[in-house]
Amino acid sequence: MILGIDFGTCFSTVATMFGRTPVTDFMYDPNKTGTPSLFMYSQQSGEHYGYECLSGEAMKNKADVVRYIKKIVRENPENLDRAVRSGGKSFTVRDVVKKYLAYLLRQAKSDAVKCGEFENPEIEGVTVSAPVGISGGHMTATDYNKFLIDSLMEITGLSRDKINVVQEPVAAAISYFYSENLKKKYDKPQTILVFDLGGGTLDVTVVTHDPNKMSYEIKSKEGDLTLGGNDWDAVLGAVILQRFDNARFADAIEKSDFEAKVTKMKIDLSLSDESAISFKLGGATKMAAFTRKDFDAVTRGLLDRAIGVTKKAIKSFGSISGIDKIVLVGGSSNMPQIRERMVREFPALGEQGVVIHDPSRAIAKGAAIFNKMKPDEAKGAVVNDIVTHTYGLNAWKDGENEMIYNLLFKGTSFGGQREICVNSDMYFWPLDDDQTSITFLVYESDKMQNECIDGKWMPFGDANANGMEITVPIPDEFIGCARGYTVWFSLKLDIDGVLEIIVVDGFGNRVGYTKKQL
Repeated sequence: MILGIDFGTCFSTVATMFGRTPVTDFMYDPNKTGTPSLFMYSQQSGEHYGYECLSGEAMKNKADVVRYIKKIVRENPENLDRAVRSGGKSFTVRDVVKKYLAYLLRQAKSDAVKCGEFENPEIEGVTVSAPVGISGGHMTATDYNKFLIDSLMEITGLSRDKINVVQEPVAAAISYFYSENLKKKYDKPQTILVFDLGGGTLDVTVVTHDPNKMSYEIKSKEGDLTLGGNDWDAVLGAVILQRFDNARFADAIEKSDFEAKVTKMKIDLSLSDESAISFKLGGATKMAAFTRKDFDAVTRGLLDRAIGVTKKAIKSFGSISGIDKIVLVGGSSNMPQIRERMVREFPALGEQGVVIHDPSRAIAKGAAIFNKMKPDEAKGAVVNDIVTHTYGLNAWKDGENEMIYNLLFKGTSFGGQREICVNSDMYFWPLDDDQTSITFLVYESDKMQNECIDGKWMPFGDANANGMEITVPIPDEFIGCARGYTVWFSLKLDIDGVLEIIVVDGFGNRVGYTKKQL
């Protein structure tokens, strides 16, 4: 079996290749949303995963259910070593992720045997998807990717060449382009905007695919780690409870049952114009009905936020005119309001230009296809990332006049390389002769190069200090005439998100250095 895993914030999906077609329906998935990304430890019954964490026991001990494990890592890759507790026992996030991945693979093998369609249910290769940005949209953290690869090698016993990591929007693009026919060819490069609205996060990425080189290039990427389909559920649930004087649940089982029924109502409203639920509140049976029109109205603010992220990604790319299609993936993209709003916001694309593509399964299928394609295609494909922010150093400050000299600009492509290194094309010196040192602060901004003054300078108000600074001492021979001492800068950013600043003086001596994992 060739497997593709979409390890999601709220739900995860496993796909396998059935001949040359990616399939997911061999896996147990009663709600067609994927396997819940949940873990729980019970002193009575041991470890539980997925749907098992939605049992009656789990609902009584809801605090023991570990949720949003991928989101915890995305907020900061160092969170892999953060401790979480379940059932009175302590686990690291690293432990939980590894246990959950092992569970998914066990379940895939078991379900493959049960369905009876696979002659050989043994795992031959695995590709797992990873987000394009860790920690608020910065560079993908290689520590995280390496951890995924090492974990899958340990779990499966496969060699390194059988395990792959592919960026989520690239997996979605592969699925969109090649799900129907792996041999399909395009005459010219295609550019799509992948709108991935999951249960807990939103990622919007512009991806260009060159079918002749089998390359995928990230052109822009934006996201919101605090916006997902769960927020639509929360708003819907809150509005329903408002009808009952903002009542609160005292019983954990009643609350969990209500939350599950609210989610079902949201799903129903994606398929029909109205829906109704009954639920227990303080032992009494309550009824609530909602129309799709009303649901769209009360959640409009959430959709406004999603559209704002989308427009930001388009602005970073250039304009909507360079985009062939908007492809909607992620389970929450099933809500009709998403596509309807996209069509209204971007009329130049037309009705056919906004496509809902297999929302809950696209990324897993793309990951499986990536593993199956010939070595001279997907496995040899170049996936180029981009710089996500503009980086510069404070150049001078004179009263109210403050400027930053920018060295590396948002949207710059890595060009298939592991790092980008740029040098300043001008030198800097102290403002006053009596200075004994110069301190430079590193700033970052969302400004593009064409938004900076003369393409280089940026007012301090348009950027934020990122915590890095370098202090360069003035040599003894320049004390009293410090303005005669000059320095130059080099900046290096690698694909893992490590930013290095090197300062060299006018004599070629290295006089300052700092680095940071963004």
